[in-house]
Amino acid sequence: MKDKPKHLIKKFLRDELSVEEAGVLKTWMETPGGKEFLKKEIQLQHLLHASLYHFDEEQAYARTSHTIRRSEKRTATRWGYIRYAAILVVLLGCGYFLYTYMSSNTRELVIPDEQITLELEDGTVQTIVSGERQHIITGTNKTITVQKGDTLHYASVLPQDQLLYNTLRVPYGKTFKLKLSDGTIAHLNAGTRLRFPVKFGEGTRKVFLEGEAFFKVKSDPDNPFLVRTEKMDVTVTGTRFNVSAYQDDPKTKVVLTRGKVGVRGTEETEVTTVLSPGQMGVIDKRTSQITTEKVDVEDYTAWMEGKVIFDNKAFSDVLKILERKYNVTIKNNYTGLNEERFKATFDNETIEQVLHTFTESRLFSYHVRDNVIVIEKPGE
Repeated sequence: MKDKPKHLIKKFLRDELSVEEAGVLKTWMETPGGKEFLKKEIQLQHLLHASLYHFDEEQAYARTSHTIRRSEKRTATRWGYIRYAAILVVLLGCGYFLYTYMSSNTRELVIPDEQITLELEDGTVQTIVSGERQHIITGTNKTITVQKGDTLHYASVLPQDQLLYNTLRVPYGKTFKLKLSDGTIAHLNAGTRLRFPVKFGEGTRKVFLEGEAFFKVKSDPDNPFLVRTEKMDVTVTGTRFNVSAYQDDPKTKVVLTRGKVGVRGTEETEVTTVLSPGQMGVIDKRTSQITTEKVDVEDYTAWMEGKVIFDNKAFSDVLKILERKYNVTIKNNYTGLNEERFKATFDNETIEQVLHTFTESRLFSYHVRDNVIVIEKPGE
């Protein structure tokens, strides 16, 4: 191959080629390897330019169209130049496509900062800012709770027979704690909704859970504590346990760390199953069948310390947990990984660091496009 005429390529990009220079470039392109080198050179030049300057797509299109129209008015003796100029325009298009693709794939992930909210009995919604101190007032101008740091403290002065409900919603990416009027502590995980009385009355202390929460129930044998989920009821008098009942999970799980709990389906005819510490009760939402097994409770409670523990967890389940913890959307195009099992522990890592760790242990790639993490099979 003759010496590469880089100066002619640059002049073409600036639309400064003379007829004679165009002929020289055309002749060189017909030498062995000329076209392939030209393609790579143009793509490289364009990528470097586009990374330094904003690429105005409309302006580039107008400029290219003008060049083509101007070229079409030239004499037939210059058709060879026009033909090769068209090839270079196509190559430039490839270069811009490659740049655009690479830019979208390396775009930084923007995670929205959604707020924790408390809906009062009258429908009023209050925003809860973690770390601040604030008093929350009912519609009757009575203070029902005080926020201290990352915990809401309920100490209602409402009458004993006045059963009013509030709803605390914790978005993906955050956790929060709640101290109920009886002294029970509920630690809510990301993506959780808990509906509870401002003040418990006589009899069963009932709350309604969608999502995941760890409960430290204040002992009161005369007034049992009941956590109701879509498919399972958990009844206790004083104990500590974790309930996971996300709507998009096929199973509801209860893990007991201390005391005893009774679990049963929400149908009145269901038989109660009693759990001991270290046991997990699982109800299949499709069959309503309850099973029990021994587990390492830390695997199910580490989220309260900001940790994520995957112990032989299916990849499809891993992605759900990551979406909730980091408030991100993940699209998995490499479905062959869904049933692959992962074992890992993370503590305070960013989502990018977590995904990078997984790419080192399994052959898959990922990129960010339109603020969505897209997982791909290598080479695709």
